[in-house]
Amino acid sequence: MSNQLEILFQLQVLDTRLQEKQRVVGRYESDLAARQAAIAASTAKIDALAASRKDAVAQRAFAERKIEDLQESLKTKRQRAQKARNEKEVRAGQDEVNSAQEEIRESETVLLEAMTRVEELEAQIAKAKAERAELENEDHRQISEAEGKIHALRSELEAERSEREGAAAAIEASLRKKYEFLLEKRAGLAVVEVDGGGCCSGCHVQIPPQTLIEIRRTGSLKVCPMCQRILFVAAIAPAG
Repeated sequence: MSNQLEILFQLQVLDTRLQEKQRVVGRYESDLAARQAAIAASTAKIDALAASRKDAVAQRAFAERKIEDLQESLKTKRQRAQKARNEKEVRAGQDEVNSAQEEIRESETVLLEAMTRVEELEAQIAKAKAERAELENEDHRQISEAEGKIHALRSELEAERSEREGAAAAIEASLRKKYEFLLEKRAGLAVVEVDGGGCCSGCHVQIPPQTLIEIRRTGSLKVCPMCQRILFVAAIAPAG
């Protein structure tokens, strides 16, 4: 059992390294996803602004055409007013002219608002595009760096997984099953070394001295009375 415990402890060391590297890979991938999401959000913002600009341009064009039509109508009404034959027709003609002029002024206000809106949206689009370009430039550099690190870590993970499989295959099935169970239930830490003070390095509870003696003498499998993790006691080097 002593040799089995040593292999099991080495398996735990390997698993701990694998878990940490996998977490690092996860962080890099999460960062990349966040940056790509930021670019997608920026693109969506630009698209929405472009759609609003299209509507504003249409409103501006409509207002321009309406003003042209109203001005043509005003010209006709002025000509008709000049041909008035009596005071009543003069007043009626002037009322038509005044009404047309008021309508033109209102349409000019609408046109000015549409023109202002188009200019504002164009400025917002230019700003959003500049922000996206900055994101894309930064993202390109960071993606290249992060992808390089991810590739290197994945290569290390692949090599260490092969080593892990070899170590796991050397452990008795029942012991490996117990280890895998604890690995899942104890946050990836199934085997813990007893520290120099005789405490479990997993939960820091004091281990009974007799338990430590039995592990050292017989290499028997013992678990922490508190966290139930498998205990490993390193061999004491002979005094030299």
